[in-house]
Amino acid sequence: MNGEVTWPARKPDQAFVRLVPDVQFARFAGGKTLSMNLLLPAAERPAPLIIWIVGGAWVSCNSARNLPQLVRFAEQGYAVAAIEYRLAHEARFPAQIEDVKSALRFLRANADKYGIDGSRVGVWGHSAGGQLAALLGVTGGSPEFETADDLQQSTRVQAVVDFSGPIDIELDFQSEFHMPVMALMLGGTIRMKPELARSTNPTHYLDGREVPPFLIVHGDADTTVPLRQSRILHDALTQADIPSEFCLLEGTGHSTAEMLTRSDVLDKVGEFFDSHLKS
Repeated sequence: MNGEVTWPARKPDQAFVRLVPDVQFARFAGGKTLSMNLLLPAAERPAPLIIWIVGGAWVSCNSARNLPQLVRFAEQGYAVAAIEYRLAHEARFPAQIEDVKSALRFLRANADKYGIDGSRVGVWGHSAGGQLAALLGVTGGSPEFETADDLQQSTRVQAVVDFSGPIDIELDFQSEFHMPVMALMLGGTIRMKPELARSTNPTHYLDGREVPPFLIVHGDADTTVPLRQSRILHDALTQADIPSEFCLLEGTGHSTAEMLTRSDVLDKVGEFFDSHLKS
């Protein structure tokens, strides 16, 4: 039916979100580069930052894959950076956590350019990205895994969210199925490289240093990363008197298609970040 309707003027209900794609933050010999995708809210003051680290068993990294699910956080006033890192077949550990720290230092060094509040930063990752998020959380501001770029910038964060991260690879990832990836990442099997394997475990850095609060989320139907991996991290944080909340999702597997599409889960993440980055 034809017609004309006039809607009265009103203020916007949520922040306008701008996508800044493919922002390069690292370059390596041979031409390899790393970039990030930024979701930036239109805001009158610098926005707190959430760094998103995508999963992929350390052998794949599509930083744009979960941008649709992350837009809601930019609408709520957060700057969101979905970052890349070098993969196991490209560089051995600790290259991956070095890249995460490099991305954080880049963002703090360019905070004014992108309207970011570098004093309020949270990190969030899934699966391999969850392990890297946890590792950043426990080593932020410490000398481990720091490289040469923007070293005047701190890598300390104020909050960590870990979705289904593999924490102790010595415990659950030595099968024939896991061995090829572990060998790529470590330059040898876990048994051949025990010290390097141990250095991937965030719990080994809980030695009295300052560590931010954690939110840990894991599905009890996860057949990729055993549930006990998250329990190991939660128990170690608790024993070290570090705030840690562990959310167990009944009937939920490993995929972000199951976790990032649940409003209750995303609401919980939002509440956690709000309490530590906006209060």
